[in-house]
Order: sequence, then C-alpha cells, then structure tokens
Amino acid sequence: MQEPIISAKDLWKNYQTGKTEVPVINGINLTLYKGDFTVIMGSSGSGKSTLLYLLSGLEVPSSGEIWLEDKPVHSLDEKMMTLIRREYIGFVFQDFNLVPNLTFLENVLIPAYLVKNDREALQARATELMSKMDILDLKDRLPSEVSGGQQQRCSMARAIINNPRVIMADEPTGNLNSSSSEAVLDILTELNETGQSIVMVTHEVKSACRANRIIFLKDGHIEDELNFDPQINAEEKEIQLLKWLAGKDW
Repeated sequence: MQEPIISAKDLWKNYQTGKTEVPVINGINLTLYKGDFTVIMGSSGSGKSTLLYLLSGLEVPSSGEIWLEDKPVHSLDEKMMTLIRREYIGFVFQDFNLVPNLTFLENVLIPAYLVKNDREALQARATELMSKMDILDLKDRLPSEVSGGQQQRCSMARAIINNPRVIMADEPTGNLNSSSSEAVLDILTELNETGQSIVMVTHEVKSACRANRIIFLKDGHIEDELNFDPQINAEEKEIQLLKWLAGKDW
C-alpha cells in the first residue's frame, strides 16, 4: 500500500478582482504518494500552477486543508511555512528564479546555508550535485553567462540540495529547447527512480509521459486521472496519453 506524502482536503482558492471573488481552485481532494512521479495537466487557466503553489505552501488556501505528512500546511504561519519549505520541498520554477548577482555555486548553496552550518559538507554536496548535472565547470559563472538549460539544471541542484521530501516543478521545460528539455527531464526521471517524490505541472505530452500518474484539471477541479501501467514503454505511454486527452478541453 502506498504511503501518502501530501493530502489536500476540500481545497479552495479565490482571488479578488476588484469587488469580485474569482474561484481558481474549487473543492479539490487529492492525495499524493511517496515515490510517485505525478504530473498535473489542464488547459490554460485551469488552476495547474495555483494548485502546485498551494501544495508547496507558496500560496495560502482560501479554505480547506493541506497536509505534508503530519504538517498542517494550511494553518502554519509564514515563519513556520518558510522553515518547512526549506527542508521538505524543493521547487523548480519555469523561469529558473536564480539570484542574478550570485554564481552558480552560490545559488545552489543558498537554501543549504539557511538550514545547516557545516559549510565544508555543504560545499561537497553542492559540488557532487553540480557534477551529476554536468554544470560543475560553470560553478563560478553568473546566471546571465550561461544557457537556459544550464540555468534550469542549477535550479534543480538548488531544489534538491536539502534532500527534500518532494520536488515540485512548474513547467520546468517551458523556456528550454528540445535537447535541454530532455536533459532536465532525464534528471527528474533519475531522481524519481531513486525514490524521490516529484510533482510536475506541464502541458507537454512527451514531458507528461515521464510520470506514472497524471491528474487532469478543468475549471479548478480534478476532472480525471490516468495511471500508467509500469510495464509499458514511453511510446505506448504517449499513445495512451494522447487517446486519453483526445476528448478533453485542453
């Protein structure tokens, strides 16, 4: 039996537009499991990124509950939530979100220095991660001096340096070319194969096929779910996913 890692119960999120409240997430109930690679899909405006931000504690729900293992994300104050995010969640943004005046190595080390004091061990950890992601030779470069794909790999090294329970990625290949996208997805797949829990928002079919579970959102609620047979290959996954998506508004 799979072990839950994040649970959302009757989750709602509204945004204020003038005097009008606009609902974006509408009563979602969802359980994410340890070791899964879960993808969230849906048309533009369906609430994909908002749901990811809520699950990670980067956004506060209007109502409902979010549990990260035994931590009540929905009721923690910002100070406690910041501490939880540093240790439990690694977030990969579409636009990389690196600090422009810090080197690659310094960017990777930022969240680690906020949690631990053993700088020698942290430097070794950062060096190991950057080597695995083939960016160690760029450790003294600034983000503006390298490609988008290299920046995203730096962002991923930063996201996992604290050994988070979950990696959350919001369209991580959205600003990359096909070869850089493939490299980033390969890293996420390899991490998942070692037991890392991953939740990724994407609109790309090939990217989604890296998952074992796909959640489809429409108008802020879960319309459908697809679980892949672990025995099928990537080509069979893509065919199955395209058939599944054929009747959906996306």
